[in-house]
Amino acid sequence: MQYQNLTDSLAAFDPEIYGLLQDEVQKQRFSLSLLPTSNAVSPFSAYLKGSIFGNGHLDHHAVQSHMKLEKIAEQRAAKLFGADHAIVRISDIAAASRVVFQALATTGDTILSFNRRKQEHCIGEHLQYDFVSFSIEPENERIDLKRVEQLAKARKPRIIVYSPVNYPLHLDYKKLKEIAQEAGAYLWVDIGQNAGAVAAGCAPSPVPYADVVTFPTGDSLHGPQSAVILTHKDLAANMDKAVLDTGHSMVKKNVLAALATTFLEAGSRAFRSYCEQVLKNAQALEKGLHDAGIKTLCGGTENHLVLALLPTGTVLENIVAEFREAGFLVKGDTMLTSDESLTFPVLRLSALDPTTRALKENAMQAVGRVLGEFIQSGGDESAQQKAQVQLRAILLDKPLFSDEWLSQNINLTPGYGKNDLNIAQEVEAEKREAQTERMWSFWDN
Repeated sequence: MQYQNLTDSLAAFDPEIYGLLQDEVQKQRFSLSLLPTSNAVSPFSAYLKGSIFGNGHLDHHAVQSHMKLEKIAEQRAAKLFGADHAIVRISDIAAASRVVFQALATTGDTILSFNRRKQEHCIGEHLQYDFVSFSIEPENERIDLKRVEQLAKARKPRIIVYSPVNYPLHLDYKKLKEIAQEAGAYLWVDIGQNAGAVAAGCAPSPVPYADVVTFPTGDSLHGPQSAVILTHKDLAANMDKAVLDTGHSMVKKNVLAALATTFLEAGSRAFRSYCEQVLKNAQALEKGLHDAGIKTLCGGTENHLVLALLPTGTVLENIVAEFREAGFLVKGDTMLTSDESLTFPVLRLSALDPTTRALKENAMQAVGRVLGEFIQSGGDESAQQKAQVQLRAILLDKPLFSDEWLSQNINLTPGYGKNDLNIAQEVEAEKREAQTERMWSFWDN
């Protein structure tokens, strides 16, 4: 079945679902996601995810027999990040976290964690730990490693966890490792949405220092929704056992194939260029916010993340909903500090998806100004309408995945111009499944 025939047939067979697909087209084209966990899947990855690999799966017996797909994905991940051992059969980052706890900790152990990260993944009686938090200092909005060292000496944690999902600066991983060693603790770093920058060499890597490194494979890597655990050879057997003990005995071939290609793409020059542009865009976004009179936390960003400080008394749920009405998808959060009585209401804004959509510095600075002016306005209906018009002008000719980030010259479907009124098959191909006509010709043959 040819691609056009498939979409026409879907419209005739299931108009209800096809109508929802059309709605999704409009939503994605005319909104801009600044969510850290939102990004388009690469066409190669999405094609493999939707390919006939999805008709089969592997269980642990096949893996023990050195199943080729998983081995390729493991080897590519380990090589990309310079790790001894990679585990790629994890469904998501929450599952990866539970594997790490199962392997390294026992009930009641002390966990010293940045903003108590990973506590949210501890579900069940066997994952009950004493979480101790370290955070930014309210005076300078930085992590003070001397304070972390004092906490580690006093509390003797089993694991020190650092996950910079809401910290826009680099940290000294070597010093953090020294702190962990002195306390007799494992060091676990979840690099989160910085995984792409680390892979491309655009951000410091914790791999030489951490006992365990975890990260999601969507978001910054343009891969399928999955997760990876990296560790050194001394912990490899224990971590592999924990994978099976936590129920990860089956994995889909299509996900493994998509992951393998994702890691190959992440080693390309095109991907490095993408990561370099992400940083430029984050800095431009921050400048635009400053132009509009909005302060950002932690000084100038060093990664994809910008923390926009909101006025005191802002109701996070309300401002997020108001931005959504204007076409901006944003994440509201409360930034903790080492003073438990003092927190900061912020928007966690990421340059990942806008960069994928081909926005550059000028456009991102304009986005920052629009966001800042909207915050300053209080978000009334007229301000929403103004922001929506400004956003549509910025997104007028922008695709959902720019072909400049592809390592090969692929014949993608066209970009989404203002005259494209019926483009469901295009967004499905480019943003969600990215099924190319080659796939359907494969079925025809």
